[in-house]
Amino acid sequence: MQRRPATIFLFAILLFPLLVHGQLDRYYYYFKTQKQITRGQYTGAIAAINIFLNNQPDDDIALYLRALAKYNLEDYRGALQDLDRTLLHKPFTPEALVLRGGCLNQLGESRRAMGDIRLAQELRPSDRHIVYLRGVTHFLNQAYDSAACDFASTLATDPDNLDARLNLGIAHLQLGDTAQALADFEHARRSHPYSAAPLVNLARVYYGQKQQKEALRTIGEALAIEKTSTPALLLRALIEHDQGKVDQAIQTLSTVIRLAPRSSLALFNRAIMLTEREKLPEALADYQAAQEISPSNVFIRFNRGIVHLQLNQPRRAEEAFTAAIRLLPQFARAYSLRAETRLQLGDKRGAKADFDSAQLLVAKHRGGELDQWSDTSRQFNRLIAFESDFSSPADVLLPSSPKSIDLLPLATVAVGTVQPYSEWRPVLRADSVCGAPFFSLVVPREDTALRVNVNLFPPLPNGHAVTLVHAITLLEANDYNGALAQLQQLPSGGVFAPLVQYLRAIALVQNARFEPALPSRISIVPTGGDAATPPRSSDYQEPLRILDSLKRVEPTPYLDYTVGSVRFLARDLKGAERGFSEAIEGNPQFGEAYYNRGLVRLLLGRSEMACLDLSYAGQLGIDQAYRAISNHCNR
Repeated sequence: MQRRPATIFLFAILLFPLLVHGQLDRYYYYFKTQKQITRGQYTGAIAAINIFLNNQPDDDIALYLRALAKYNLEDYRGALQDLDRTLLHKPFTPEALVLRGGCLNQLGESRRAMGDIRLAQELRPSDRHIVYLRGVTHFLNQAYDSAACDFASTLATDPDNLDARLNLGIAHLQLGDTAQALADFEHARRSHPYSAAPLVNLARVYYGQKQQKEALRTIGEALAIEKTSTPALLLRALIEHDQGKVDQAIQTLSTVIRLAPRSSLALFNRAIMLTEREKLPEALADYQAAQEISPSNVFIRFNRGIVHLQLNQPRRAEEAFTAAIRLLPQFARAYSLRAETRLQLGDKRGAKADFDSAQLLVAKHRGGELDQWSDTSRQFNRLIAFESDFSSPADVLLPSSPKSIDLLPLATVAVGTVQPYSEWRPVLRADSVCGAPFFSLVVPREDTALRVNVNLFPPLPNGHAVTLVHAITLLEANDYNGALAQLQQLPSGGVFAPLVQYLRAIALVQNARFEPALPSRISIVPTGGDAATPPRSSDYQEPLRILDSLKRVEPTPYLDYTVGSVRFLARDLKGAERGFSEAIEGNPQFGEAYYNRGLVRLLLGRSEMACLDLSYAGQLGIDQAYRAISNHCNR
């Protein structure tokens, strides 16, 4: 079954009656947003409709449009929030019900989705798009008979619907009707001769039937149409492996990974092949990369443990098997191998307990109480062709642990930058001395619209201001020692003192952060289900002392934000979360603080809260939030 988003259409604007003359301005925002959505400019659509929603926060059409844009950015949680508000006011809006059902399906909540889709179907019984989405939802709920009926109904009114035809074939496969599935895929191939998808599905069936020659021929036809088809290339790699061409198969999988870097299935299969070639460090690297993408996949954890054993790393192997058992307590084979590992480590009591657990699970499996995961004769270190086979009961929709975290930059004192939020009082006092809006406390952005040409201002009348500008220039050029030397020349009191103290704290942080012996990013190695912890870092106590002292005298959300960032660098994740929360409390529109808090909460294991923070950051204009959502909040 292809996990493709259900087709969602822009119905809302056309269905609502015209409003009174005094409210017609809303249509400008509606149609501007709609145009950007149809062009694929989803972040621009959100920015456009936000202007209207700032004045009319409960407008159901505007909320629906913003939800639609978020859905297309894979921000399903954010879209759900907007749709919940829409349906609170108008609970019988079919478009919003369909879109919410689609979001719930993407988040793995297909049983909840069915309620929305059924209500939408009652409201609009002849809508074939809703029938199709209901089929998708039935499939996700493993009701394959019902799914096949809905896909067939869709095709009765829309016979050229390729997705419905392919999904009908996949449903027939799940029902064990291979002949009918082949007929469905052949029909799709004939009616869509320039699409590779029907050929890929045919090749999968041939591969499953051990008809490798026919599968290879069909894959060749698919790649002739779409040479970058990763499903076709993956199947070709597995057939090459079966034919003994292991090195060639590894090269083909490397092509798949280059085209689809987040394909944990391709990484897993390449790791298996590298293990066969006794390239164990390379295999371990692939397992690690696959685990970062699919942290709850038991196959990856288990096989990683096997490679650690082959590398004579019993402690690391024990950790991997323990993680697999934590994810899937009925995994008898993992208990058996952990027992062997613990014997190597001299833990006879732990080995005995694991051996007994494995024997108990095997007995229950033979008695029909447990499934295949308690069968120690099953091979778990084999190549896997299909995503549906590359899953276990432990594969829930969890955000993956980021391999590395890059927060948005520290706030800094800048020259010639327009402040989008309320300004810091020491900056305003410094500007009054300079005679122009010269200084700002900002989080650096690339947006040139926020820059002003300071050359248009009169010359600075104050020598201390000139020195301060020189220090800022050195800081922007990453010459932190030079900046500190300039700041040392300025008096400890007077109108510029708070700016000097703040810049001194930032220079000290950056000096510590980028010492050659220290990482400039925080690297994470996920283990089990526990929250990851940053590695050792420099001592940030002096800059934190300066910042805390400034907060007491001249508070601003920017100081809270910077304190949060520095506490993150100092390995204090809870302190970092607290700092960003205080910044948001002071300025609820502080997008950068939401983004950084979201990343910190990912590391703390607070996944739902983290993904909602990232969603709101995206809504506030932090575009990279949607990349983080795609990487860490969706399977």
